[in-house]
Amino acid sequence: MRMSNSQSTRMIRGARPYFDDSEIEEILPGVESILRSGWLILGEHTAAFEEEFRRYVGSRYAVAVSSCSAALQIVLRYYKVDGRDVILPTNNFPGDVSAVLYEGGTPVLADMDPATFCIDTDDAMRRLTERTRAVIVTHLAGLVYPDIDRLRAECAKRGVFLIEDASHAHGAAIGKRKAGSLADAGVFSFYPTKIMTSSVGGMITTDDEKLAEYARLVRHHGQGKRREDFVSMGSDWCMSEIHAVTGLAQLKRLDERVDYRNQLVDWYRQELAGADWLEIPRYPAQFRHAYYKLPTIVAEDVNRDLLRQTLETEFGIQNGTVYDPPCHLQGAFRELLRIPEGSLPNAERILARQLCPPVHTSVTREDVAFVAETMLSVIERCRVPSRRR
Repeated sequence: MRMSNSQSTRMIRGARPYFDDSEIEEILPGVESILRSGWLILGEHTAAFEEEFRRYVGSRYAVAVSSCSAALQIVLRYYKVDGRDVILPTNNFPGDVSAVLYEGGTPVLADMDPATFCIDTDDAMRRLTERTRAVIVTHLAGLVYPDIDRLRAECAKRGVFLIEDASHAHGAAIGKRKAGSLADAGVFSFYPTKIMTSSVGGMITTDDEKLAEYARLVRHHGQGKRREDFVSMGSDWCMSEIHAVTGLAQLKRLDERVDYRNQLVDWYRQELAGADWLEIPRYPAQFRHAYYKLPTIVAEDVNRDLLRQTLETEFGIQNGTVYDPPCHLQGAFRELLRIPEGSLPNAERILARQLCPPVHTSVTREDVAFVAETMLSVIERCRVPSRRR
């Protein structure tokens, strides 16, 4: 077995951006040309990244912005959610709740489906009212929300906009339909930990020409055709040309890296096949999972937090989670939303038992074997004492 972390020189990180030599060789000349040109925003590289991302996703338009949070705020502002309800899952990045609040909307949090970790469709549909302006669904951990067509039909019938948060789902698909092309609008993140990165940045995808025009307007303070004219309230939400060059290089390698993440998951399934205390969910063949994270569920007699701590402090293995605690139990929103503990039971119960072993491009076959072997070797001392076998 590999040495413990106190003796080892390497840590297996929970997430890590990856650039191979060919990418670096491709990116550096672009960065140099940008710096020499003096054209640092809204230039040819941003336009090229938008075009290639649009083609890849299969949407009519793509608009690059400074972050996914900016992308979501722009979309919510365009849909005029001020004074209206926006339904979204509680097992979500808190920034989504913040974006709704920043744009004057009221977040209405729905429970999660334990089988998929995505929003519980029936619970979301029960919360639709005349006040509802939009619904945000998250393709959590890289799985396209399986019920998206059913929910979209219901939203369309009620005049409610449906937004995909595809921050985890670059390259994910249902059949041949990719995440970001399945609703009224999609938003993506290129944060450093994501499946592909531009260092920081975001993207809006849509088939709505007016939304795309609006996004291009407000991302640069609402500046019109003349530099002196500001025709709408906006903000400093531009993606830099350097970020666009980086993102475009990563996009070219996206499919092979999603394939590799799926290979890593297959290896984990093989190595942990005999672990009756750990559930690794499976999904129908038509879903191409991007595996931004691999959410697994530990048995009730396992102390998840002790297992995480043991793996990291003794063996240098970082294991993540996806949104535990859920948003309604986060300190930032407890007083504001006043959703009592126990109101969204699936999220509260399942998120406290989920664990995400490392799945990213820097992880090797040897790493997977070591992670699995280590988990199996320490599990008995990570049992809940009253339930220890």
